[in-house]
Parts: sequence; C-alpha cells; structure tokens
Amino acid sequence: MLIIKPKVDFVVSVEAEITPDIADDLEKAKNFEVYYGKDKVKLEDLFEITKEGDDKKLVLDGDFSKVKWIGCRMEDGEIVVKGNVGANCGAYMKGGKIIIEGNADDWLGAEMSGGEIIVKGNAKNCIGCAYYGDMQGMKGGKITIEGNAINYIGEKMAGGEIEIKGNAGDFIGTEMTNGLIVIHGDCGFVGGDMKGGEIRIGGKFELMPTFKKSEEGFVGDINVGGKGVVKTL
Repeated sequence: MLIIKPKVDFVVSVEAEITPDIADDLEKAKNFEVYYGKDKVKLEDLFEITKEGDDKKLVLDGDFSKVKWIGCRMEDGEIVVKGNVGANCGAYMKGGKIIIEGNADDWLGAEMSGGEIIVKGNAKNCIGCAYYGDMQGMKGGKITIEGNAINYIGEKMAGGEIEIKGNAGDFIGTEMTNGLIVIHGDCGFVGGDMKGGEIRIGGKFELMPTFKKSEEGFVGDINVGGKGVVKTL
C-alpha cells in the first residue's frame, strides 16, 4: 500500500493517471511521470510517498481536487481518497474499487466498463458519460453517490448502474441504451432520446413529453423508437 500526500497547494491542475499498479514498487511510484500544467514531472516532485505493506492499494491523503485522471484505466486493487478528487476519476475503469471520502468533480467514471466507485460526498456533471464524439458511455460496473449530483448523468450509458442517494440536475439518461440509474431524491428532465435501460426516481422529476404511460411506468423516448423505462421508486 502506498500513502500519497500533496507537498504543496497546487496552482494549476495535475494530470496523474495513477492506479494501484504502482503500489508494489516505491521507486517506480516516485519516478512515475505526471503533468503539472504543461510540465512533465515525477510524482515525488509533487507528493510525499510512503509504502506500508504489500496490499495493491493507494491511499490519497489530502486535497486532490486539482488532480485529474486518478484511477484511469484501473483494472484491480483499491484507491481511497481521503478528501476531494479532480475530474475524470475512474475514467475507462475496468475493475477494482475507488472510494472518495469527499466530493468528486466532472466526468466521474466516464466510459467505465467494470469496477466500483463510491463517493461519500457530492459529484458534479457527466457521471458515467461518453466523452464528446464517442458513441457509448458507461458499459458496466457501479457508481454510488451518497450526496447530490448535477447534470448529464449517464448520457449515452450502455450498461452498469448509477445510484444517487440525493438530488440530481437535468438531462438524466440522455441517449441511454442500457443500464440502470437510480435517483432517490429530485431531479430535472430525464430520458431525452433514451432508447433502452431504466431510470428510477424517488422524488420529483420532469419527463420529456415523448414518453407514453404503461404498466411498467413511462416508456420512450418514442421519437427514437426507444423502449427505455422511467418510473418512481
């Protein structure tokens, strides 16, 4: 297990595609290259790194809100963030587990296909979405937000599960083809151009007018021949 702590308050963002794969070798971790703004530097230039035991695990202790791409393409192991985390955390993730004890920025779990992400606080926009120009977002795995989220949750989602225990914003499940989104609180518009999958909502929501009521709930988006289901918890 590696414990990683910021040495300074970052002035610009850090792009650090760190995964538990670096946990087995302290020297490899120290020399792992990251971007600090436009400059390529070693991980040890920005962070204190210590090794404890042989677990395939990273503990990120401190404010990582300006550190992007943590857990990108992660396949196994565990990451625990004892604070906030920056954008693109868990992007393209295939396996393993990420626990964020604070808040998460945009693009959490974008295009992930497996594994689990848990956020104890709030998250921002584009959870489990497709990156601009790509055809599919999240394909598998599970994302749980224990607080609130904002807009474009599960856009182009093709599998897996997103659960938000608080409220969310607008454009939930836009162009969704498969998978499950559960929102326990209120949200805005849901299901635009939705072709498949299911959205369950516990509070108030705004439904696109191109859905038809059925025994299951509301089915649509009929504009695109969709068979997605929106229903209340």
